[in-house]
Amino acid sequence: MPADTEGIKRFISALMVAISNCSLYSKDHTSMDELTQNALSILNELLEETDILEIMVVEDDLIVNKMPLRDVGTHGTGLIKRLRRKGISRVDFMREITFQEIKQFISDFSETDRETKAFPHIKTGVIDVRLKGLKMDTDFDMETLSSLASDQTERLKEIYHDMSPFQRLNIAGLEEIVVNFILTFRREASILKLISPVKTYSEYTYTHATNVAVLTMFQAESLGAKDELLHDIGISALLHDVGKLFISKDILDKKGALDDREWEEIRRHTIYGSKYLAMINGLTRIAPIVAFEHHQRYDCLGYPRPILLKEKQHLVSQIVAISDFFDALRSRRPYKRDLEIKEILVLMKKNSGREFNPFLVDNFSRIMMMALK
Repeated sequence: MPADTEGIKRFISALMVAISNCSLYSKDHTSMDELTQNALSILNELLEETDILEIMVVEDDLIVNKMPLRDVGTHGTGLIKRLRRKGISRVDFMREITFQEIKQFISDFSETDRETKAFPHIKTGVIDVRLKGLKMDTDFDMETLSSLASDQTERLKEIYHDMSPFQRLNIAGLEEIVVNFILTFRREASILKLISPVKTYSEYTYTHATNVAVLTMFQAESLGAKDELLHDIGISALLHDVGKLFISKDILDKKGALDDREWEEIRRHTIYGSKYLAMINGLTRIAPIVAFEHHQRYDCLGYPRPILLKEKQHLVSQIVAISDFFDALRSRRPYKRDLEIKEILVLMKKNSGREFNPFLVDNFSRIMMMALK
């Protein structure tokens, strides 16, 4: 590894600034040539000491020329997210790289859905994205979709079991779940096929979390969210109830009615979850907000109460609240898809303007009725 660790960090920062600007504008914007040249100049300095600059992502770490890069900062974390969301685990930059090569590379990386081209002096290692052994051009049947959803629930269960204030959250694992669901529901027209039934009471927490994530991403994409924002929303939805991990299982698993003290403790899961998520480096800042607000209600009369009643829920919290309500009611009754869904939509409409954002209720009803056809 080159001795110039600070130079590597400067290159990563310059590269991410260029990618971020390209995301906001385009590669033809007047600032892009200057930003690209800055990144290329720093890279060429590094390549004077080595023939190749190899950047790899291993779990949540950056490995540069076989050595871990510590304290990567915001731009390093951003690069990890970009690579992971492109399904890429490795990028090699080689000597004699040209301005046009790195400029096109920056342009390709500025959009998650855009394929990364091959370059003479830039090589990428692409993870072959497969779902249950099937390539993405394979048609999905009900058994395959059910198996996929079950696998993601099991993956989330593993991540939840490893969570503690003393252990690092497996953000890479959460990203993998989100990517698998996004890829799948873009291929599958009916979102309802990706929502898992609750098989056992003990599995409810994990099944509910994955269902809420699918429903939330589906809503968000219908409203125009894409790329990094859509992934951040998916991860936030997966973690919306994480605070329940810090509540006594005696209370969570109690069969009878909860007393006032126990209900108060249940309500505190929003506080426990937001505090826990706020301490995690590299996690989207939307996650602790959603964990805190998803029971606050549109009219601010839920819990926990905001300091000022004028403080409305974050838009993502409002979307998650709808997904949470829908899946919670759907999971309580015998499976009768058409009637059950229509009943829940009627209840949502009755609570529109009080518990839920009216615009989001109308949008959710629309996409659900389309899915039923």
